Amino acid sequence: MKIIFSQSALYPYKPDEAFAEEYVAAKNAGFETLLFDYDNLSTSRIVPTDNPETIIYRGWMLTSRQYSDLYAQLFKKNYKLINEPQEYENCHYLPDSLQFISNYTPKTIFQKHEDENDIDFIIEEAKIFGPNPVIIKDYVKSEKHYWKNACFVEDATNSSKLREVIKTFIDLRGSSLNVGIVVREYIDLKNISVHSKSNMPLSEEYRLFFLNHSLLEIYNYWEEGEYNTELPDIKQFKEIAISISSNFFTMDIAKTKNDKFIIIELGDGQVAGIPEKEDKNKFYQDVYSLFNKGIN
Repeated sequence: MKIIFSQSALYPYKPDEAFAEEYVAAKNAGFETLLFDYDNLSTSRIVPTDNPETIIYRGWMLTSRQYSDLYAQLFKKNYKLINEPQEYENCHYLPDSLQFISNYTPKTIFQKHEDENDIDFIIEEAKIFGPNPVIIKDYVKSEKHYWKNACFVEDATNSSKLREVIKTFIDLRGSSLNVGIVVREYIDLKNISVHSKSNMPLSEEYRLFFLNHSLLEIYNYWEEGEYNTELPDIKQFKEIAISISSNFFTMDIAKTKNDKFIIIELGDGQVAGIPEKEDKNKFYQDVYSLFNKGIN
């Protein structure tokens, strides 16, 4: 099995600097590695393989169209990305993942964004939350480090404030806005600290990586704050993972103030970040080990 990374913009025969540590770790674990031109989404330098092979991408986020393009290019060279395009969308886009996690995650509404009418629509729909707090994001990302101005609204019935926060969010996301606007019920989580730069509340959150529906890793989500030394019981989330239509994905979970864990969101495992302080060598060794056991 091989891992494909994006190449450096300056040195095309080297990996993108942001993923250089992972690139070395993958090689150390025994993987062969490939490079492609992320900026132009080109695999022209990749030589086709004689026999079909499964391949994992690790790198920057891709839109569904970009992922489908990359998938098709590699497929023509006899490489099959571990997740098909629909499987990528299942976890990369929150609205798509609700089919798997709606019973375990905060109440959520969403609307594709093209113009002001779409903002009017989502504000009207947000009345279902009543006078309760909500958070704003797009189908993939939030602006959580602009917590008060572009993420959190204390009262969902305050239409003027909701519109103000949504517009600020859209302005901040700019051309990076992913598909549309999401409004989610705000749940009181168990706080462990506040962010040292943005002052946003940091809660007890964990990132779970699943490979072929088996737990691969569990990480503290935040680099800051005091976590319990004992990891949470995740039996329930392992069971939920079995039903998720993806071969490689993440599940972010958080502890509420009532000491109950909920799912925050899913993510495609190929573009989800590994926390900076975590051991990249162990991550790739564990991926390699799972495949050597014949799970693929």
